[in-house]
Amino acid sequence: MFTASSSPVAAGTPRYPASIVRTLALTASLAIAVLALTFGPAGANAFAATQDLTQCNGLLGGGGQELDCTIDVVNNLDLATGTESSTVTTTVCQGPNSAPICGQPVTTSYNLLTKSVDQCNGSVNGGGSTLTCRVTVVNNITGAPENSGTTGATVNQCNYAGTGGGTAPTLNCDPFPASVSGATITQCNYSVNGGGAPDRVTCTVVDPSTVSALLPVTVNQCNDSANGGGSLVTCSVKLTNTITTVAASTTPTPVATTPAKNVLHDSKTDGFDLVAAHDAGTFGGTAFLGAGILVLLASGLLTLGIATRKADARR
Repeated sequence: MFTASSSPVAAGTPRYPASIVRTLALTASLAIAVLALTFGPAGANAFAATQDLTQCNGLLGGGGQELDCTIDVVNNLDLATGTESSTVTTTVCQGPNSAPICGQPVTTSYNLLTKSVDQCNGSVNGGGSTLTCRVTVVNNITGAPENSGTTGATVNQCNYAGTGGGTAPTLNCDPFPASVSGATITQCNYSVNGGGAPDRVTCTVVDPSTVSALLPVTVNQCNDSANGGGSLVTCSVKLTNTITTVAASTTPTPVATTPAKNVLHDSKTDGFDLVAAHDAGTFGGTAFLGAGILVLLASGLLTLGIATRKADARR
């Protein structure tokens, strides 16, 4: 006869001591915790933080304005230790044409790499304006594998620019023509249209400007700017990579770094790039470690359960 709180047990259903049930439940809980730590978002070690730097975008519409902006970036990356940092110096001059007001240079250090610069886009539209913008980036890379080298920066510049009449030539761009899709440097496109003086579009990529696969940096500047007629644009970019290599026998395993919150004076949101932790052996090593811990926990708890069951039987 069963009470209202009792439940019937079907014939042939095995009965397990409470100690074994508790042991199995605890083992399952610990297994879930270990797997979550092992195969979950690997936390900070799976990502390397970077920053996107923006300056002087969408400023001084209406015509008759002058905007002069500079960004100097020095990136430092040590592949042996995973240490990374960047130092950014910025200056801005803005105001009426031929009478801009210049602020003091601002230098800020970050524990992140600056890998994207977005400058002077969509600015001084309205005619009769002057836009001058410069970006220089120096990447110092140490602990690189042997034979690590650089390639020339790809360029997309001065396309659909300097139209609308006026004295020819309207473009003074180097290199030109340059229309590589997804280029390292994209500048002076769709700008200074509406007529005006000769050579009103002067945009340059300082040669040599190089790119390293170990620390790629992109620059996007002076696009969709100074339209309306009678304006002048002068923009330049220089990318330099200094790489120090180590012998193949002593090449260190790259160390993933911890993402840190970045606050810039004029920045977009932080970006996070997934590090190839699988290739570096991080995933495999962590998986084996987690599996080993799980086996040890299960073995120990089951042994405890069996001992408890025997103790119960002796009682």
